[in-house]
Amino acid sequence: MIDDDGRTPILMDLGSLAPSPIAITSRSLALAVQDTAAEHSTMPYRAPELFDVKTGSIIDTKVDIWSLGCTLYACLVGKSPFEARSEETGGSLSMCVLGGGWRFPDDRSGAVKGKGKHGTHDGASSTTSSGDVGISSPVQEVVRRCLRVEPAERPDIDELIDILKAVIEELPDDEDRGSPSEA
Repeated sequence: MIDDDGRTPILMDLGSLAPSPIAITSRSLALAVQDTAAEHSTMPYRAPELFDVKTGSIIDTKVDIWSLGCTLYACLVGKSPFEARSEETGGSLSMCVLGGGWRFPDDRSGAVKGKGKHGTHDGASSTTSSGDVGISSPVQEVVRRCLRVEPAERPDIDELIDILKAVIEELPDDEDRGSPSEA
């Protein structure tokens, strides 16, 4: 959301705040966690493991890493990856999330398919079909890592912080980018 000044972003949707980790020891607990997630978290940002909570699983902070990946994507593209994909394919939003099918708009090859697999990208930025510079490959990789369908394949928060520090270190200095009039 945007504040009344028309510029300041406001982070919303913190109604799904819950203790972590939660060991799912019974089917009734699994259904209760699933129902709470359905009631308190926005579907396009909800981790796949919260759509069909399994007995014997552990729900932990990896659901937050997923939501962060969706939020980063939405900040970069303008909508969640699964809203974009369900609009593109006409499929259901929940099936898009569960299948992990999404891509960046400038991924002409559909580099991300199925279970969060991704292709390789060379160079610091990608180019759209119109020739505009898109989202840099390192930033895309951060989102890809957060949006792995399997929670065990997502980074934990400490690993994510290290990944982000490395991406930030690779960014060019302001002087290196030049002013718009020099371009």
